[in-house]
Amino acid sequence: MGAGVGQEADTVGFLSALEREPYRYDFYQVMRRFECANRDLPRWGMALRPRDEPVRLGQDPELTFAPAPLSSFAPGGSNARARLAVRLFGLLGPNGPLPLHLTEYARERLMHAGDRTFARFLEMLSHRFVALFYRAWAQSQPTVMADRPVEDRFRAFVGAFIGIMPPAFRERDTVPDAAKLAAAGILAPQVRSADGLRALLAEYFRVPVRLREFIGHWLPLARSDQSALAAAYARLGQGAVLGRKVYDRQCRFRLELGPLSRVLYESFLPSGKLFRPLIDWVRNYVGFE
Repeated sequence: MGAGVGQEADTVGFLSALEREPYRYDFYQVMRRFECANRDLPRWGMALRPRDEPVRLGQDPELTFAPAPLSSFAPGGSNARARLAVRLFGLLGPNGPLPLHLTEYARERLMHAGDRTFARFLEMLSHRFVALFYRAWAQSQPTVMADRPVEDRFRAFVGAFIGIMPPAFRERDTVPDAAKLAAAGILAPQVRSADGLRALLAEYFRVPVRLREFIGHWLPLARSDQSALAAAYARLGQGAVLGRKVYDRQCRFRLELGPLSRVLYESFLPSGKLFRPLIDWVRNYVGFE
């Protein structure tokens, strides 16, 4: 099955289809594709010079209300830049801020005298407005900002909630930052729970996970914490401890993963490739205590 409108696999096919049927494309979709196809250029609305933007943005002088966001596209050539004419935003037309008779004048000069001077002069002003109009929309779209990860504002916003906003804290372990950002809803709250860790591991490793809480173990006491006569921790009922260790059921839990295939089981062994990510996920969620 061939690609649908707006899903052409190659740039040439996209430009040909856009020139042939511009009314079938969405303004934001086209602007995004131009931005992605020219990653060496600044984003729309961020360039300091118009020549640093891939396409000239303009408006065809029309008196009718816009039936579609785009009206025409000219690929350009050796002596002319590509031009995209929009209908949803501009200085002319029934929705534009300029008096309607100026649209009539520009249209008359274009149709009867082939004179594009006035219309192109207005495009010199509106090109920047259209680019900023798109930029205002794009800055609120996480998927669009992710097209260029280095400039991704949402990555910094969400990363600030989970402690990976500073560059020094990024990619600090075997868990990719993209996975941490996807789990920001679980990592951001200060309160940690067994259900949160269970859901985190099950989603990332795609295996059944069970968590058993309050696993008992003997906790060794430092010599300074041990009870001794005529010293600290020697009062009965107030802190005296018999021996060099105490039994504790609050500081440990046990993770049970499975059932697993043999290949997956071996990958979770200390020599496997998933063992270190498992440890890092637990430390990211629980901490080092």
